Amino acid sequence: MKTPKKKSVKSTIRLWGDAGEGQVTVRDLKLDAIFREAARSFRWKGYHGTSLDDVAKSLGVAKATLYYYFSNKQELFFHCHIAAADQAISSVSSESGANGLERFRLSMQRYTASIIGPDSYSVVILEERSLSEKQLQKVIDKRDEFERLLQEIIVLGQRDGSIIPCSPKFAVFTALGASNWVTKWYRPEGAWSVQEVAEAMALFIARGLASRPESIKTDALALADRIESSL
Repeated sequence: MKTPKKKSVKSTIRLWGDAGEGQVTVRDLKLDAIFREAARSFRWKGYHGTSLDDVAKSLGVAKATLYYYFSNKQELFFHCHIAAADQAISSVSSESGANGLERFRLSMQRYTASIIGPDSYSVVILEERSLSEKQLQKVIDKRDEFERLLQEIIVLGQRDGSIIPCSPKFAVFTALGASNWVTKWYRPEGAWSVQEVAEAMALFIARGLASRPESIKTDALALADRIESSL
């Protein structure tokens, strides 16, 4: 296998974003770039419409380089799903001192930003059946963990009085359904930034769950209303 050209490593480091020196290895950086480019292709072209050639060309490396890390496209697709699930789990708020509603709002804001931002590992959810049964179960287990963490925040909010009585599972499924749909219509070249859309989406969700809707920031709601009126 040929060693990737030096410019490929530079490109990978650029794609890594804000990671500081010493925090990750070169292998981590390369995998990060691969996951981002592969996920982007899977989102726009679908699993069957994406080839390893497509991913390799977008990275500026030979296809043989990808085979060093993954035995085939299905394995790459699987690892994109796992990376996306880990990214989702890392978006869950653990701020001490915040009530349940605020933690849920922050979690949904971070999650929405993570799936539409330039660092996204998010892939096409409806194509997960392209995975093997064993791979799919691992993805489901990761997704269940993410949803369980969000449900625990809903329960916390009900206990501290910031969230209305409701089914935590139904609340989480509804919130994730709304956020996941953003990937269908959001365009980076559009009028709204990633953070604007993420904040507006999280605020709409939080307002629906709030025991005191008037507690939601009015300036942030104005942002949400502006975005909504422009759709």
